[in-house]
Amino acid sequence: MPGLRYSPKKHMGKVLIVQNKDYAGLTREVKAEDENLVKMKETLNKMGFTDACIEVHENQTKSQMIQLLQNMAARKDLEDDYCFICMVLSYGQDGVITCYDETQSPKNPTAGMQLPVSELQECLKGNKCRGLLLKPKIFMLQLEEAPGDKKDGTKAETEAPQPKKIPKEADFLIYTCAKEIALATWIKGFEQYVLKPGQPGQPEHPLEIQKLLTRMNRLYCKHYSDEKMTVDTPCVTSLLTREAYLKIEEPSPK
Repeated sequence: MPGLRYSPKKHMGKVLIVQNKDYAGLTREVKAEDENLVKMKETLNKMGFTDACIEVHENQTKSQMIQLLQNMAARKDLEDDYCFICMVLSYGQDGVITCYDETQSPKNPTAGMQLPVSELQECLKGNKCRGLLLKPKIFMLQLEEAPGDKKDGTKAETEAPQPKKIPKEADFLIYTCAKEIALATWIKGFEQYVLKPGQPGQPEHPLEIQKLLTRMNRLYCKHYSDEKMTVDTPCVTSLLTREAYLKIEEPSPK
């Protein structure tokens, strides 16, 4: 009978980070985000994800983003990996990423810019990616609403695709935040609840991912509460079948 935890592996796994920022006529404010991306890579290193296993891509179109996941699924070096993490920093909402397009504004996105995260997950289903079968596949999304969205009451020229349900196959998790502070709170959450267990005021051991994301939600909401702002609580959709932990004691030399 399978254990309660996902089986440990030699390596933590791969991390794919996509940052969409330079759209036609509108650039996301990302100065702090760029700095936090450096911090995130450093934090992931401490968790056991080596530089060679972390990819960062900017300004990806819909087809390019799908290709990135297809390339990941086709890799031959996933067998010894524990998990896969995909982080997306972009405009978007309701589980639909507004991808980069050098000619179109995200304020009125075309269907060709809009990518339901379920289409990315489809690339990693067991029949397409044997190397990640029965392993946690984690999607962390910071999807901000483009300035001016829904303010003029006009309808986009092309209907937006309806969000699709995540694949019925197990072992997927989606964590979605709607504000730009998300990346910073992910870093803080990893540092406090994964890398520093046992210290005063911290858990005795690294937190399982469901508990970890609950603590991250608190950090996220507290930031906006301190700023006297209201914000929707980040959403977790999980089809994980076992407990997942995002740290090994020593980074592998991979």
